[in-house]
Amino acid sequence: MAKATSFGTVVALLRAAEDLLIKKAGQTSPLDRVSTLRGVYYGTPWSLDYKVESVRSMGGAQIRNLGFLTYTGATLPADPRPAFTGTTLMADLQASQSIHDHGRGIDIGHMLIGLEVRSSQTLRTMTFAGQGGTGLEIVTWLGDLGGGAANLAKRRIVRPAGVEVIFHNRTSDYGVMDNLEGDAAGYLVACGTTPGGPPQYARGKGIADALADYLPLGSRAEWASRAARFATALGGTVTAAGIGNKTDLVDRLSDKLYEFAVWYAATRWVPSGELFGPAAEKACQHMKGAAREVATVFVTTLSSAMARAPVPIDASGPYPGQSAAGPCASTLLKAASTDVGAVRRQLDEWVKDLGHLFQ
Repeated sequence: MAKATSFGTVVALLRAAEDLLIKKAGQTSPLDRVSTLRGVYYGTPWSLDYKVESVRSMGGAQIRNLGFLTYTGATLPADPRPAFTGTTLMADLQASQSIHDHGRGIDIGHMLIGLEVRSSQTLRTMTFAGQGGTGLEIVTWLGDLGGGAANLAKRRIVRPAGVEVIFHNRTSDYGVMDNLEGDAAGYLVACGTTPGGPPQYARGKGIADALADYLPLGSRAEWASRAARFATALGGTVTAAGIGNKTDLVDRLSDKLYEFAVWYAATRWVPSGELFGPAAEKACQHMKGAAREVATVFVTTLSSAMARAPVPIDASGPYPGQSAAGPCASTLLKAASTDVGAVRRQLDEWVKDLGHLFQ
């Protein structure tokens, strides 16, 4: 085959991959196939994310893989490469993560990992201590936007930076349109009438079929209502003008984003040495403000997409101005400013606390 260049061709690519996984790997259950296909993009030594992060930062790829292993239930996906032998499917899939089609977009990796995590009631509903949300939230919007809030705070150690950089950047990170659309799809593909609920596959149907039903290929019903259904799953109330409880939703999402931003900075940049000494506490001083700015833009974006459906879930101005720095409220990042060893010990304790969930 070849790299997908449209919604239709990415569905065809996923269907071809599923066919081979059924015939050559015996993966007759879509639950098995979604895990295997997620591993093409995230959480395995052969994933696209691992390749990218190995280049970006020393040790970052391993740290991220441990996170994905935790949030997806502590099982390493099967390696699809033997089933794909003699084809270009592995390369084609990895080249087709972010699909843009007539001004619309979607990140297929985000869709797959959300779909996988939804199969576990524990990962859908249990909040991870110190990380701001459930496994489903972390592998979708919370991981994207909480990481974005941390990045924004880190940037502000050096110079002022507007929140818009988290939603529009050349590296396609954090809150760019295709990521947000992938996050929504992670909640909504094969969800039946329960956004964020357990995946429901029709008899004899698979991931490609569910994605085809979601995307505006034949019927447009699921696509047109996606922003409203995604917002509802996050606690938003639906009105004709958009989200009716914006202030309350921003408040709640800000707290979640702040917690994950601290975790992201402490697990990603402190161990790698990218954030240490006084810089760790300085970044912390910007975390709460950055988290609230990101939450405000996210809620406004969803509300606008609801009111103007089926436009892309894509942030646009005016953006809130940069928040003033405040006191560092994180003991973890305060410790990182003086004693990295203490941070490592705290992370080890969290790992132990999480371990019982997957025994």
